[in-house]
Order: sequence, then structure tokens, then C-alpha cells
Amino acid sequence: MKEFKQSEVLDEENMWYCKNCKEHVQAVKTLELFRVPRILIITLKRFKIGKSKYSAYGIGGSKLDTLIDFPLENLDMTPFVLSKHQKEHSNLIYDCFAVSNHFGGVGGGHYTAFA
Repeated sequence: MKEFKQSEVLDEENMWYCKNCKEHVQAVKTLELFRVPRILIITLKRFKIGKSKYSAYGIGGSKLDTLIDFPLENLDMTPFVLSKHQKEHSNLIYDCFAVSNHFGGVGGGHYTAFA
């Protein structure tokens, strides 16, 4: 979750269109959560899209296989929520009750679920 909140400088291929100067510019992107729902669904991006001269339309990709250390119980979202009201009046502790896994590669595969 700490990585999710990190600011990221958009590169030349992901420039942001500025409506004030009417140009594409490099910008800094930061994702933040104002409040969280009663049931929280977290999706982890596991595919990386890239350019390749060997694939259709010059776009290829790969599946990320880096391990993720993620708590299955007592995930405290308090440090990541901006809403003071929600921090003071809600329990922001979550337990995992289901996981969907993808087995296979970019071109195909199967999903399994554990609940």
C-alpha cells in the first residue's frame, strides 16, 4: 500500500494533456484514497505491457512474477485514508476472505479462486 501512494513521474510515452497550456507535459501522478468502502476489493496489476516488433500491432507484454507480501488479516487502512471523519468514526481494519489467481501467460490462462 505504501508503494501505491508513491508519486510517479510520467515518462514521454505517458504524458498528461494540460488543459491550461494545451500541451502534453510530463507530470507527477499521485494516487490517494479519501475514504474506503465497507468491503474493499484490491486488484494487483500482474501484466506489463510493452512494445515488441514481434507481436501484433507492435505491442507485447509479460506477466510479472514478483512475490507480494500482503496481510490476510488485520490490514489497517488508517494510514492511507485522507478522510478525518472516516478515521475517527470507522473501523478501517480488513481481513481477506477471497483471492482470485491467474495461471498462465499474457496470451491466455485460467483463473482460480480461494475463498
